[in-house]
Parts: sequence; C-alpha cells; structure tokens
Amino acid sequence: MLSINAQRLNDTLQSLGRIGETQGGMQRIAFSPADVEGREFVKSLMTEAGMSVRVDAAGNVIARKVDSEVGLPAIGMGSHTDTVPKGGKYDGALGVLGAIECVQTLKDAGMTTRHPIEVLVYTNEEGTQFRRWLYGSRAMAGLMEDDDLTCVDELGVSIGERLKDIGGDVSRISEAVRTPDEFSAYLELHIEQGPVLHQTGIAIGDVTAITGRIGMNVSVRGFANHAGTTPMGHRRDALMAATHVIQSVNRIATDEEMCRVGTVGMVEVSPNAENVIPGRVDISVEFRDETTERIRQAADRFREICQRLCQHWDVTIDIEEIGLASPAPMHDEIRAFIRDSARKLGFSLSSLPSGAGHDAQSMAEITRAGMIFVPSVNGISHSPHEYTSPEDCTNGVNVLLQTLLTLDSNLD
Repeated sequence: MLSINAQRLNDTLQSLGRIGETQGGMQRIAFSPADVEGREFVKSLMTEAGMSVRVDAAGNVIARKVDSEVGLPAIGMGSHTDTVPKGGKYDGALGVLGAIECVQTLKDAGMTTRHPIEVLVYTNEEGTQFRRWLYGSRAMAGLMEDDDLTCVDELGVSIGERLKDIGGDVSRISEAVRTPDEFSAYLELHIEQGPVLHQTGIAIGDVTAITGRIGMNVSVRGFANHAGTTPMGHRRDALMAATHVIQSVNRIATDEEMCRVGTVGMVEVSPNAENVIPGRVDISVEFRDETTERIRQAADRFREICQRLCQHWDVTIDIEEIGLASPAPMHDEIRAFIRDSARKLGFSLSSLPSGAGHDAQSMAEITRAGMIFVPSVNGISHSPHEYTSPEDCTNGVNVLLQTLLTLDSNLD
C-alpha cells in the first residue's frame, strides 16, 4: 500500500513553523509579511510536486495536478496557513502540507489519477484580520456578504488593499466563485483542536459535522464621569452593565442550554482609567451549535436579555451581527470512504463533530466534503503549546492519501 514520506512531511511542517515563529507563538496573521512568506514557501512545494499554481481574486492559492481523463471534475484538498496571534504550528498547516505531500508521493511513485487534483490554501481562514473568518473559502463558495468587500482593518486599511498584497483583487472577487461541476469531492485533514482523540487514544477522527457560528460586536454605552464625586445611584456605568452582558452569554449556553457554546473573546473598556466611571465597553460575542435554529435562538435570547439590561442600568446596548457561518454536515459517502481507508491502514477510529469552524464547511456548499481529524495533545490549540506528534501527523496524511485514491477510483 502506497505511503507518504513521513520525514519529508514533518520537515516541511517544521520549516513552515519557523515562518512567523516568536517566543510567544506563531504570528503568521493573514496578510502580514509572515503570511506572505509562508504562502511563498507553500507555493514552492507545490511547484516541486509538479503542480501548476495560481492565485485567485480572493487571494486563495490554487495548485492543480492534471494527468487525468478529460472532463472529470477535480478532487480538492487543503486548508489554511494563516494563524491566530500567538498560535500554533499545526492548525491549518497540516492540512495544506499533508495535501501537498500526497501529490508529491504520487509523483515519486509515477502514479497518475483519473481526476485532476487541486490543493487549496484559503485566505484569512482565522478571520483575525477584519473579523471576516473563512474569507477565501466563502469567496470560493459564493458566500460573500456586502461587508466582506468593503471592510477595513484596525489600522484603517481596506480589504482591497490587503488582498493586493497577496495577489488578489476585490474588484474581481466574483471570479473566485467555483461551481459544483468543478469538483467531485473535497477533503480536509486537520488537528482536532479538542481533547477527545488524545484522551481516548484513538488515532483518527471521522468528522460528522462542523458546528455553525454567529458573531456579534456589542457596544455598551453609559456615561463616563468622575469616580469619586458621582454617587452610586446616579451612575450610568457601562462596565457594570457589560459584566451582566458577559454573564448572560455563559448562562445561555450552560444553564439554558440553548446552544453548544457561547464565548466573549474580546473586551475593550473606555476610557479605561482608574478614576473614571467607564462610559463605553465593546465586547465580542459568539454562539456555536450544530444547527442554525439553535444558533438563532441563542442570538435572539441574547438580544432579549440586553434589552432588559438597558433599562435596569440606564445604558444603551448596540448589537452588530457580523456574520453567520452555517453548520455543515459532512457527506455520508465521503465519510464512508474515510472510515474505510482508516480501517485498511489499521487505525482506531471515532466519529465526532467539529466544534471549530473550517474551510470545509464553505466547500460543503458546492461539493461533497469530508474531514479527517488527528489528535491534539491535551486538546490544546490556538496556543504556542499546540502539538500533534509526528506519528499522528503521518497517520493522518496516509489516511488522506488512501481516501484520495479511493475517491479517484470510485467517483465519476
């Protein structure tokens, strides 16, 4: 049975992991110089594997291998190479480098495939820049929203300018859209980013579905005033109100069990001075679940609670919804091929949902999609301590390769 070159795979993982590496973790933020350098490194590997490489209008890197029957649609594989601030070396990177390794292994063995193979590196999957996650894959799937084309980052630079830095063009972004007849299937290998596989000692995860996510920017506005001279009963303290807003997010997901998880990830207090009553607090809120209905229920409940808090604390609360990523079930047929490949290789296997978002959920809108998970040590991700062993990385890529070959033989 054909196997990948484990040493080569893990060497490339470490090489990419040095690009943007700091003592505090990976800083390969989308559109940054380190992101550009990482993309160029990946392009060089794609070329070495015999693939033609282009960048679409959304900045996605698309490498294509064609030695196949005329007219068959492609099998896609890929992920992303951008990171969160102070992130890890494996999130996204394993899926990209594993896909390239599969193609390089086929080249080394002199093997051809019936279907074209595309390896995809998506733009700004993490959404750290512009808070527009899954940017490139949503563009490819035709899921762009109006704000995706006009947003600016924290420095006031437009998305159009940032896309130019990586070879994209926001004025032509509609040209990045791919149609269902262009793909037979899509596969994505990823670290689990959770504890299940590591805790149970299971080698491979077959992803059942990717949870959806709604994000909101919430601004709580009171009135900034002197901390020493303003009586307690006369205060319009934005921070006091915001603490109850934050607690409500947790209660919606825990006590009320309206969705799988709810998170407040960012808090900014203004004027942020020890002798001034806070006049404004900006927070980020998100809810995630495997059904859109439960996500919407959680968001509606949150708005209802905020309305009551406005009256109680004499503040105003503005809520801006910044996007809904719909849940995505993985395709049953592709899942069956993944499970069969893992079993043939002798790996233990478990089926589980993904709590994190992935580009596969965008691609599932236009083709049959499947995801393969490998263990994350102690379930840690988006952290400098993120780690997946070389053996687990190798196992995952071998399952990816065998699934690719099975799809190539069985799909028309």
